[in-house]
Amino acid sequence: MPLLRIAFLAAVVMVAADGVGHAWENTPLLNIYQVAYPVVWNGKTIMIGARLQLPAGAKGKMPAVIMMHGTGGIRYSGVYYAAALNGAGVVTLEVDQWGGRGLPGGASSRPKNLGDNLPDIAGAYHLLTARPDIDASRIGILGESMGGIETLLMMTRHNSDAILGPGVHFQAAVALYPICWLYNHVPGADFADLVDAPIRIMVGSADDYDGGGDACQQLLSELTPVDAAHVSLRIFPGATHIFDSFAGAYEFSDPGANRRQGGIIHVRPDPEAREQARDDMTQFFVAAFKRQ
Repeated sequence: MPLLRIAFLAAVVMVAADGVGHAWENTPLLNIYQVAYPVVWNGKTIMIGARLQLPAGAKGKMPAVIMMHGTGGIRYSGVYYAAALNGAGVVTLEVDQWGGRGLPGGASSRPKNLGDNLPDIAGAYHLLTARPDIDASRIGILGESMGGIETLLMMTRHNSDAILGPGVHFQAAVALYPICWLYNHVPGADFADLVDAPIRIMVGSADDYDGGGDACQQLLSELTPVDAAHVSLRIFPGATHIFDSFAGAYEFSDPGANRRQGGIIHVRPDPEAREQARDDMTQFFVAAFKRQ
């Protein structure tokens, strides 16, 4: 795949946490850029937008994490997780997969095949590696729900070689409430022959999308010992799908649920699980990058 170049870079703005009752109250000043890069989609070139956040005043090359949203699109949780990573000295690039495609989000916006939008990740990766302030040897990926599915797909050698280039792979990955049942059951969802990097899955025990924690435990039990050694799982008791939501409780119908038979998905915000997931994720990436 040819190198994808940065299309444009907006002005830098400086922000600081307001320090009043927010989880990111200790976040340092940030340089925030609105960026975009080209991707070929349905036979035409489109521009995929993203928000790049860098700790201001940082010296030397910094590690970075690409953030992939779920079916619903960009959510407040992205700001929440990015702030924690930025506070730990990690650059974040949150990708908007729907805006450049003119899609509203939701089940109707999903690609036909699970891997169809993986080139979005390639573009984000090359955007980061083209920057002199990013350490190309310390780039990870974080995904929620649909983005979590994409994240795990990118940690196979097959997809990593095809999307990023032969022998190139992410150095760490976190998948929040991915649909674990899909893997090795649905075409295009092979999860085997994993790259040599740590992978963390976090899911709620009450996630009724497709088995939640039980499905993820089953997936790990079916991996070869070599692959299983790369993957760790954390299950939050009583937490639902999208447990890190900042909205109220709600439910929605999804044709992809219940092993693609369709069904109702229940969402209950769980502030405790959300905070634990944020801290777990941040510590995981920091530790992984120190290994490099």
